[in-house]
Amino acid sequence: MQVYNRELSWLAFNNRVLQEAQDETVPLIQRLRFLGIFSNNQDEFIKVRVANLLRMLRLKEGKSQKTVEGYPVKEILARVYDGIEQAQKSFTDIYQTILNEMKQNGIYVLNEQELSLE
Repeated sequence: MQVYNRELSWLAFNNRVLQEAQDETVPLIQRLRFLGIFSNNQDEFIKVRVANLLRMLRLKEGKSQKTVEGYPVKEILARVYDGIEQAQKSFTDIYQTILNEMKQNGIYVLNEQELSLE
């Protein structure tokens, strides 16, 4: 069954942003920017949308616990968690690919442990 829910639609939109980061025809710096956009969107989504679903579960205990569209909140929340997990795995893979491409172009991202006093 195909579920059309605003949270799931939002996840699908953010996955399209992630696809742009994966597209090797897009310039490298733009791909990195798409990862940043994805990450900001994901943070906001979790803070607002996931938190709202969790509030709905708490407030509607013993009641129907359905979203505005009429779907069970627990079902939507489970799908949202799955979507977030899959997207994070993709993000990590794409980020590593971009870092490797940056190294090939002489661009290095260092963390504080990789820096010397010089």
